Order: sequence, then C-alpha cells, then structure tokens
Amino acid sequence: MFRVFSCLTVEHDWRLVPLAGLVCFVASIVAVSIFHRAIAARARTRSIWIAIAGAAIGYGIWATHFVAMLAYEPGVTTGYDIVLTALSLTTAMLLTSGGFAIAVGDYGRWRAGAGGVIIGGGIASMHYLGMWALEVPGRVAWSLDLVLVSILLGMCFGYAALSVAIKHRTYRGTLTAAVLLTLAIVSHHFTAMGAVQITPDPTHATGALSLSPAVLALAIAGVALSVLGMSLIGVLADRRLASRTAKFEEIISQLSDARRQLEGSQQELQEQTLRLDTAINHMVEGLCMFDAEKRLVICNERYANLYRLPPQLLRAGTSHCEIIRHRVTSGTLKGDTSDMAAEQLIAKLDGLSVDAVSSRIDEFADGRLICVTRQPMAGGGWVATHLDVTEQRRSEAKINYMAQHDALTELPNRVLLRARLDQALANTRNGALHLAVLMLDLDRFKEVNDTLGHPAGDALLRAVALRLRECGRDMTLMARLGGDEFAVVDYVTDPIAEAASLAETIKAALCEPFDLGDHQVTVGASIGIAIAPRDGADSDVILKAADLALYAAKGGGRGAFRFFEPELDQLMHVRRNLEKDMRTALARGEFELHFQPIVRVEGGRTGGYEALLRWHHPERGLVLPGEFIPLAEETGLILPIGEWVLRAACAEAAKWPSDLTIAINLSPAQFRSKDLVSIIVGALATSGIEPHRLELEVTETVIMHDSEAVFAALGQLRELGVRIALDDFGTGYSSLSFLQKFPFDKVKIDRSFVSELASKKEEARRIARAVVAFAVSLGKITTAEGVETAEQLAILREEGCVEAQGYYFSRPMQASSIAQRAQRKAEAEVCAA
Repeated sequence: MFRVFSCLTVEHDWRLVPLAGLVCFVASIVAVSIFHRAIAARARTRSIWIAIAGAAIGYGIWATHFVAMLAYEPGVTTGYDIVLTALSLTTAMLLTSGGFAIAVGDYGRWRAGAGGVIIGGGIASMHYLGMWALEVPGRVAWSLDLVLVSILLGMCFGYAALSVAIKHRTYRGTLTAAVLLTLAIVSHHFTAMGAVQITPDPTHATGALSLSPAVLALAIAGVALSVLGMSLIGVLADRRLASRTAKFEEIISQLSDARRQLEGSQQELQEQTLRLDTAINHMVEGLCMFDAEKRLVICNERYANLYRLPPQLLRAGTSHCEIIRHRVTSGTLKGDTSDMAAEQLIAKLDGLSVDAVSSRIDEFADGRLICVTRQPMAGGGWVATHLDVTEQRRSEAKINYMAQHDALTELPNRVLLRARLDQALANTRNGALHLAVLMLDLDRFKEVNDTLGHPAGDALLRAVALRLRECGRDMTLMARLGGDEFAVVDYVTDPIAEAASLAETIKAALCEPFDLGDHQVTVGASIGIAIAPRDGADSDVILKAADLALYAAKGGGRGAFRFFEPELDQLMHVRRNLEKDMRTALARGEFELHFQPIVRVEGGRTGGYEALLRWHHPERGLVLPGEFIPLAEETGLILPIGEWVLRAACAEAAKWPSDLTIAINLSPAQFRSKDLVSIIVGALATSGIEPHRLELEVTETVIMHDSEAVFAALGQLRELGVRIALDDFGTGYSSLSFLQKFPFDKVKIDRSFVSELASKKEEARRIARAVVAFAVSLGKITTAEGVETAEQLAILREEGCVEAQGYYFSRPMQASSIAQRAQRKAEAEVCAA
C-alpha cells in the first residue's frame, strides 16, 4: 500500500488528478442514470439504453485513465500507441455494456454480483490495454500482487454500485451508485499504477505514431466532459420526458379502462334488459305496470294473451280505463257486457286505495278464475299480477272434499260428521227440535270380507251407502266412520217413535240381499240410538252415547237396535275397569291354570289333561272365563294371556309322566298373530316336552275368520309333531268341509250333544247319537266333552267313542293334585306287582 501511496503523491501531477476524478464521477452519474432508464424501458428499447450506458461509462473509464496518465510523471518521455489506445476504449465499452445487461436481466439474486464482476473486468481490461499502449524509453515491470488487488477493487466496488442502482432508483440512490462506481474506477487505476515500475533504457525508442500525452489528455478531457455533459442533460431530459410520457400513458390507460368499463356496463345493461324482458315474458302470471296518471308503463305477453288485448292497447301510455272497458265489452269477464257495466267496474277499481296492497278474484266467461293483486309503487302508480288460479281452486276444493268425505262411499267422514253435528246440536237448544243419532254396524260383514275378498267387501259397503241414502230425507246426514260402521243423524219431533221408525227402515233395507255381481250376500245391522239433547248436548257426548247403545245392541244379538240408557255407561265403566284389572292380573301373575283329565273310555286310564284358565281376582274373587275371555279377545289382551297359557301349560306338563298329553285351546285372535308358531316352538323348547304330547284345540270360528292363514299355521305345527284337534264338533255348518281340507288328529264332540245322549226327547237323543256316530265314523280319535253320568259314558262306549272328559271323571284341578294322583297311581302299581 505504501507503493500505491508513493506513486500517487510523488509520481503524479496533482493539478490533473482532480480533473480525472471529475471526468470519472460525471461518467458514473451519466451511466447510472442511463442504467435506471434501461430498467424502466420496455424490452425492445432496453438494449439501446444499455448500449448507451456502456458506451458512456466505457468512455468515462477510458477518459479517466488517460487524463490520469497525463498526471503521471515516470521521469521519462511518454507516448501512446494509437491502435492499442483505440482497442482499450472498445473493450471498456463492450464489457461494461455486458455487465449492465446482466444486471438488468432476470438472473435472480446474483445478477448484481455477476454484472459487477463483468464491469470490474472491463475496467481492468481497459486499464491494462491502455498501459500496454504506453510507449516509454525504458523497461516496464509489474507487481502482481497489486495487479490482483486492483482487479478485486474494481469488481467489488462495481458489485456494490450495481446493487445500489438496482434497489434504489431515487436521486440519492443514483448519487450513491455513481460514487461507488467512481471508486471502482479510481481505486483500480491508482492501485494498478502503483503496480508498475519503469526503468529508463535509451535503447528503447518510441514509435513514430505515438501521441503526445498533453495533447491527448486535454483533448480527451474536453471531449469527455462535453460528451458526458450532453449525455447527462439528455438523460435528465429523457427522464422528464419519460415521466410526462408515463403520466400521459397513465391518463390514456385510465381513459381506455373507462371506455372499456362503459362498454362493459352498456353490454351488461343490454344483457340485463334482455334477461328482464325474457323473465317477464315467461312469467306464469300476467304483469302490468301503471303510473300515477293510471297509464300503462309496461306489460308482458301473458297479460296481453290473458285478456286478448289488441296491439293498440299494449302501447305505453294507454289509459287504464280503456283496458278495463275492453275486458267488459269484449265478453272476457263473466257477466254483463254493456258500457254501463264497464263504467261500474271502472268506478269500483278507481275506489281502491292507492297506498295499500289489494287482491281480488275475477271470474272469466269461460269459467276461469284470475287472482289480481295490486302492489303500490313509490311516487304513485301500481304493479299488478294476474294469476290463473282455476286449477288451484279446483284442487283445493277437491282436497277439502276428500278430507271431509269417505273415498269409498263418498259419504261424509268422521270430521265432517262432527262439524255438521255441532251445527245441528246448536239448532236443538231451543227445545223445539230433537236430534236422533244412530250408530250402526253391519252384521256378518267380516265373513263376507274374509270369504269373498276385499273387493267384494268394498262393493258391499258402497251398496250399503246407497241404501242408507234412500232411507233418509234431504236433511238426513249419513256418514261412514270407518270399516263397516256408519252414522245417521236426523231431526225428529217425536224422538222415540221417529228414531225407532228410522231404525226399522234401515234394518229392513239392509236385510235385503245384496247383489255383488258373482255373489249374492245377506247381511243385517245392529243399531245404537241416542237422542239429543236428552242424552247429550255435545257432539262427543252424543256420539259416545250412540256407540254405547250400539255395543249393547250387538251384545243382545244380531239385527237389533237399542236406545241409550244411563246404565250402559255404567256397564262400560265396569268393562273398562275389568280390562284394566286384566292387565294388572297379567303383570302380577293372578292367572292360574287348572287341568281337567281326558280319560280313555275303555279302561278308564287318564291319557292327558286339558288346560283351563282361571282368574282369582283379589277383590271380586273367582272370575269365570266367560266373563273375561270375550273382553280379552276384543281388546287384544288374549295374545299375551294366550302366550302365558302356552308356556305355563308346557312347563307343567314337563313334570308329568311322558305318556300324558296336554291340550290347550287357541282363540281366533292368536291365529291373527304372525308370532303364533314361533311362540309355540319356543314353549316346547323351553319346557323340553316332546311335540306329540301337545294338543292344540281349534274351533270352527277360528278357521272361518281366515281359513287359508289358519290352515298354513296348523300345517307348520303338525309338521313339527304337534297334534291338532277340531273342538266343538257339530255346532257349526262347515265342520265336514274343514275336515276335508285339513287332516285333524282328533275330533271333540261338543257337550251340547253329549248332554242329549240320555235325553227323554226321542228326537234330541237320536240327533245326539247320530252326531257321535258320525264323528266316530271319520276314523279320527273322538273325545266327548261334558260327560256327567254313567249312562252317557255307557252310550259313548257303545258308539265307539275313544276318549271322554267331564265332571263324571273329575272337576278341573290344580297342578298339585295331578302330582298327587300320579304318586297314588305309582304306589298302586307297586302294590299290584
């Protein structure tokens, strides 16, 4: 470093060194300014600005070098080779242009470093080519360490200058970058000058074409300052022009954007207008708008077509009065078509409030109904919609009718009955009129439905509805409440006589045969009658009274009618309490089984037992099966009770000797359950008894309700090994047909025939013997029920009956008694042995 300092202070003329620095600084400012212009320029003009920037700084480096060389005094005469001097200038311009190009390009984070290295290389190339052009009468020697230092200084300061120039494009950034670029050139030059040492040698002569240092330096300095000054002025002017151009272009761009937005808005407005027109013209409703002067503003095609308006009435500005007058006089609206009618309608519409929403229904001459809704607008006028509601009103009427009428018979249903009954009851409160409410239920309807099918049942109900209409008057209300239950309501002045007469008329009409096409059936009706207001002044109360009377009539036998009596309500209360007690008894285990032995006629050996249900009520005592079994079947309680009987009987039979059977009765309700077979299988599996030890007794009534389903269930049970017995044989009209359809294992002769076997009446005795003989002739095991005398047993033995049961052998006993009998039998057998 001492050599550099010595070279600068001793071997240079300080009058010219500042001039070299000034030239270098001006060139740096010009180059950085042009570089900034190149960054802002477009791609097609950027290369031109880079070339100018490279030329400016290249010329500045070259001028700085030779001005500084003028200040250099090596102690010998100096000159410069023209070719090498020109080559050094060209090299400086090319390399610095390349460095600027690299720095401007998209080369990532290393573009400033790469550009600085190239610019540093350009400075070094220019300097050492310029030194090569130096001609002196002596020998030139170099210090390599200072040469390397000079090159590194140029590259480092060049990198720093480009980094600042890229990041900061303000005036302060330009000045800082120019200072750093000046330092890159100056530090390189004087460090490189410190690396050279010239030894005089007269034998080395200078060339003839060498230039004088003084002349060259002054010329270079003058030209450099002029060129660089003009370049600087041009750059500043270009920057100002570019700024104005940018503002102008920005204004042009804003105007262009505004024009595009305006065009876009106009296009969007056109599209919205088209969509609005399309939407309005495709509306289901007719739409029209009138201003505060009651003149047409706009309407859609639906409105024009709805009222068949001519084109002249569709123009904007058409008076509302003209359009209304056309509706009336053209006959579009229903009613008078005169001008007077039109003026009346116009006056009526003019009287509508202009500040409130209004709605009305206009009826057309062709029967259509149009709902017109007016909606006021701000500032006066209104918008009106015209909707065809014809089908909607028809649908609503149809739905309302269906909601209040029975779909099968078209009679009023329970809902409409209650509404009209409330109105009728209100008319009876003055005491002048009475109301007869008849509730009726068809007899044997279920038999028709089950045997002939539901279509036949539906046909029968429709025929019943027709006959009921014939039985009443215009004021008589007929209703179907559901199933085969109907209601008849009529005004009466003499309640008992007229109500009884109406009931007799209905009975007679419904007892006549009904022709259902392929079948002719005969049914009857049970009728319950209540009189209002005597039996109740409320619809719920009077219907309940008639229902209780109907229940009593059905209990008294088919084809009867009965008036309501207060005692019926008490009986129903007892019935409800009995039902509640049955549920409680089932939960508490109050039911128990008794067993009646089934004895072999020959030999008297007990072959099994029949399970009989008993109920010991904690307050009523023993309740007979005839009192609670029918109620259990009506309420559905027979299902859980029957399941308990099956499981309890099988569990008890499992304790008996394996040669004893257990017989259990099944009710019709149990066969309507889909779980019957699985319940029986579960009872057998739980108890562990063999299926052949279980006998299931079914009556003809069970089979008649749904013979196909019953036979299917019986078939499954018989395949398991369970024995099936036909109970109460001889009491029905279809026993023989059932015996042909299903192979029963046993036939049980009803007790009514057994009791007549020893009757004093010859005819009754013969019939009883004939039934027994017929049953035996079927080849089945026959069991006679209700045997109470030795004479009856002797006749049964004579007729060939196999088994018998009744009080003659034993009353039903508890399970513990069976165990005692089995023990006594075993002891007797041991003693006999």
